[in-house]
Amino acid sequence: MTVSLLSENQQRRLGTHLRLLLDDLAALADAPALRGHPHLHRLVDDAMQAAAALRAELDLPEERGPSLRRRMAATAEVWAVRVEDLRAQRLRAYGPVDPNLAAVLDPRLEAMRKILLALADAASELPEHDP
Repeated sequence: MTVSLLSENQQRRLGTHLRLLLDDLAALADAPALRGHPHLHRLVDDAMQAAAALRAELDLPEERGPSLRRRMAATAEVWAVRVEDLRAQRLRAYGPVDPNLAAVLDPRLEAMRKILLALADAASELPEHDP
């Protein structure tokens, strides 16, 4: 019997995110435009293999996919974090930023982030397992 390095909740969390990543990568692998780019296809495959290998190494269950509850919460949480990278100050890496942009953009991003976090919390209202 193998001793897990992860608690049950950690297994669920990591398993859900790896499943979402694998789903997204599978969709990319099936994109018709990728057919003419073997190098890109190989990188997508490599990423899928790395995620699958990590799941296997940590002995995470191979579920058919997270429940709507977990998918909704995970998606909202991931985007709540990613929205932070869209703030005006962080857009400097992409060119000069208008001095008035932060006043327009940042409050709206913060409102969106709060909605996403509320969505992540509200997802707990859904059943743990899909019917």
